[in-house]
Amino acid sequence: MTSNPSLRPSNLISAEDLATALDGDSKLVLLDVRFTPGKPGRRDSYLEGHLPGAHYIDLPNELADPAARQHGRGSNPLPQIERLAEDLGRLGVSNGSRIVVYDDTNGAPAARAWWTLTWAGLTDVKLLDGGLASWKASGRTVETGEGVVPSIGRVELIANTLPSIDVNQVASLPADTTLVDVRPSSSFTGEGNGHIPGAKSFPVDRLIGTDGKLIAPGELKQKLSEADIDLSQPIAAYCGGGIASSLFTLALSEIGKDVALYPGSWSEWTADKSRPVEL
Repeated sequence: MTSNPSLRPSNLISAEDLATALDGDSKLVLLDVRFTPGKPGRRDSYLEGHLPGAHYIDLPNELADPAARQHGRGSNPLPQIERLAEDLGRLGVSNGSRIVVYDDTNGAPAARAWWTLTWAGLTDVKLLDGGLASWKASGRTVETGEGVVPSIGRVELIANTLPSIDVNQVASLPADTTLVDVRPSSSFTGEGNGHIPGAKSFPVDRLIGTDGKLIAPGELKQKLSEADIDLSQPIAAYCGGGIASSLFTLALSEIGKDVALYPGSWSEWTADKSRPVEL
């Protein structure tokens, strides 16, 4: 991946540009990724109102591996690539599809979808900046109920297109790598449960502006500098279950910085009580 941000296409799309694309792009696939951490999927929210033509994707079951979850691999371990291909095909995704993902919170669930699909080798995945709220704020309508059943797509995936690290690599990170914890400050400190030793805190809400969209690149760089996060050094990120850290990864990609995601995150790290925790 190029490190020059001017040569990278943005991973974001505005409500206005999406509306234009919906008018005539037959390869466009919209995925509704509404999700509440620690709870089952939110198909009910999708049925109450979703973007026109969108299909619901169940993050904990289709963008993660439920079997690995039962074996201490974290709240949302990466999915098996073959099963992911089947699930995406069922939603009408093919290798030539242009995919837009969205949610109704801070963009983190949609960012996890963006990260997982890009990690799996899909090359045209964008996040709706501002999510469902930005679509509604632009005066556009939503649909209710189940969407039209799509034609089955055929998609071939290749894992590990984006950088990630596992629990053993986290335990032995090189000295020049900055590990960033994007959970709330109260979770990072002794007030909560502490953090992985050596990590620096950068709560994910710092990425979002008052308009509900990602902050501008200049503001992001300033906030990272204030948190003593050096963009010239390798960076890895984690959160509670690999969701919020995906948004951090996407945000830094917008300024040309690759970040290695720790998908297992805190939920995997603390599953083994012998692993150290810093307060």
